[in-house]
Amino acid sequence: PIIYDIKSLLTNQSQTISQFDTFLQSYQKQKEQQKKVDALNKQIEEMIAKQVRTTTTLTKEQKLIAGGFEANQGRLPWPVEKGFISGHFGRHQHPVHEHVTIDNKGIYLQTISGADARVIYEGEVTWCAQMNGSYAVIVQHGNYRSVYSQLSKIYVKQGEKLQAKQAIGLIQTDTNEDNKTELYFQIYKDRSILNPSLWLAQ
Repeated sequence: PIIYDIKSLLTNQSQTISQFDTFLQSYQKQKEQQKKVDALNKQIEEMIAKQVRTTTTLTKEQKLIAGGFEANQGRLPWPVEKGFISGHFGRHQHPVHEHVTIDNKGIYLQTISGADARVIYEGEVTWCAQMNGSYAVIVQHGNYRSVYSQLSKIYVKQGEKLQAKQAIGLIQTDTNEDNKTELYFQIYKDRSILNPSLWLAQ
């Protein structure tokens, strides 16, 4: 019985160490991912701030587009044809690490591998860039802007005018995350970040 208890104790201790190692690896991976997202958010915020500063007044066409965009709040098409919100806007507790708080500046939309991101409203591409192995695109809708990140390929270029639901790029499939295909999507009004969930059709 004594030998059995020692074996049991060692087994439990081994399991505890293994669980801790798994937790630590997952936690470190989460920190690295958050670091990349923070860097991306910073670059996007700086670019949008620059665009807002250099846009003194909207043209008549831009005002009409902005008015239409605003009037369609809660009815705009999703930036993916099929999918669901896998990461919500704002501050909330991490689903696995209870002591980790996530502060999302947008939403994550999980979809199928090979899916395209599509623009939610007519507008003009004002920025395309590659960062951390993926692409991001900003589309201007008057004084509103929609942002599409985590793209492995883009089909548009800066200055191009787009129509609603037009494909803008291939969403990246992360082989390090169980082949998860996820779009990071944001909406800005001037320099203010908005909750995209409130703008998309329910």
